[in-house]
Amino acid sequence: MSQGPRSSVRRTSRRASQPCRYGPAKLGLGALLLMASIGCPSGRPDATGSGGAPAGSGGAPAGSGGASAGTGGSGDSGGTGRGSGGAASGGVVGTGGRLASGSGGLGTGGTAAGGAGTGGRGTGGAAIGGAAGTGARGGAGGAAGSKGDGGTAGKPAATGGAGGSLAGTNNPVLPGLNADPQIVAFDGVFYIYPTTDGFANWASPSFRVYSSTNLVQWSDRGVVLDLAKDLTWATQYAWAPAITRVDGTFFFYFCAAQQIGVATGTSPTGPFTDALGHPLITTRQYGPQSIDPYLFTDDDGTHLLYFGSGTGGLRVVALNADMKSFTGTPKDISPAGASGVLEGSGIFKRNGSYYLYWSEGDTRNATYQMAYARASAPTGPFQRSAVILQQDPKQGILGPGGGTVLAIPARDEYDLAYHRFKISGGDGTHREVCIDRMSFGSDGTIVPVTPTLNGLQAPVGAADATGPAPQ
Repeated sequence: MSQGPRSSVRRTSRRASQPCRYGPAKLGLGALLLMASIGCPSGRPDATGSGGAPAGSGGAPAGSGGASAGTGGSGDSGGTGRGSGGAASGGVVGTGGRLASGSGGLGTGGTAAGGAGTGGRGTGGAAIGGAAGTGARGGAGGAAGSKGDGGTAGKPAATGGAGGSLAGTNNPVLPGLNADPQIVAFDGVFYIYPTTDGFANWASPSFRVYSSTNLVQWSDRGVVLDLAKDLTWATQYAWAPAITRVDGTFFFYFCAAQQIGVATGTSPTGPFTDALGHPLITTRQYGPQSIDPYLFTDDDGTHLLYFGSGTGGLRVVALNADMKSFTGTPKDISPAGASGVLEGSGIFKRNGSYYLYWSEGDTRNATYQMAYARASAPTGPFQRSAVILQQDPKQGILGPGGGTVLAIPARDEYDLAYHRFKISGGDGTHREVCIDRMSFGSDGTIVPVTPTLNGLQAPVGAADATGPAPQ
């Protein structure tokens, strides 16, 4: 969010634990009087339709002494049905493909298990990804067949069927009011960790997580960190988190009371535990607002923490091996040519170039937007290239920003998760999360992302996805 107090508090110096996010020019007389009474500085306050096609076929025939396995059944129309495989004499089929609910065809390929031979020297059946409706994205491959008596285990299919259509109005992707989405993928599942919106002065007290297997249909997985219960140093202003996994431990970086903390857990759905008992970076410790953490792991294994909000407010520092400390002073990487409030930075690597992106302006304004720069190193120097996301008043899309990029390098696919004002009646503290596709020109420049009301129209598989940090 932009520099200044967030209504749902995102950036700004705070006093008496109540942050001010943006400057008085954006506030009414009553708000100015309140700011004066609590000492807020001028400037930014710190602060579904039918189900998919049939499930995948069952395993190959069992060996000598075992009959062939049956075929998995199709899912129920309109639901997320699981077709059970038919059991033939001598062979047992695993469960049929799982269908993704939503309008159109199958969201992801089926995960039918191969049939297990039960007689002689039979070989376990090879699983085949379920066929789906016509669409652009392939589903995941089927699971390996189990080992038959005296036989060998079947092998998983390499890829699933073609993805089905999920046409419709798919933006926003999350229910309710949310902002600053951090999008990642772990073990074939997508996750979004947002700021919970709808609180005056951005005073959210906790973090939630949402999951999906196709980037279109999302489930609320609950609270992962409750500031009042899980911290001793903050109770409000839970903003813009980030997450990565290192050696089996999930490290969750977050903003609380305009400071940056780190928590750990053993699952991407939490719960997370405060790893330090105090902030990793305190309020304005290095100049700009201490908010908007983002973790990137480079090819050499270096873990870089990006953060900051303000004029010339972007910073980066390399973390130590423990992932919860660093040595030295964070570097100012604010791009040359960028002006005004810069915040919400993130980065990804493509074809040897590092793409730094960030939000510009005041998150309470319709003109809030995202821009980017390219460099040959993750710490720059950077020169502002162009805007990559901005408002579209004709569609009622205002204030788009606060985004992160999901990268699927093996397929050269990139998706941008971002927030916009709620449609209709939204503003800088009533926002909703959307996803749209990002593309590139032949010279590697980012083609400006077109914010849409419909969003993605076909399921996306999580295989090979890396999100903000390699998994």
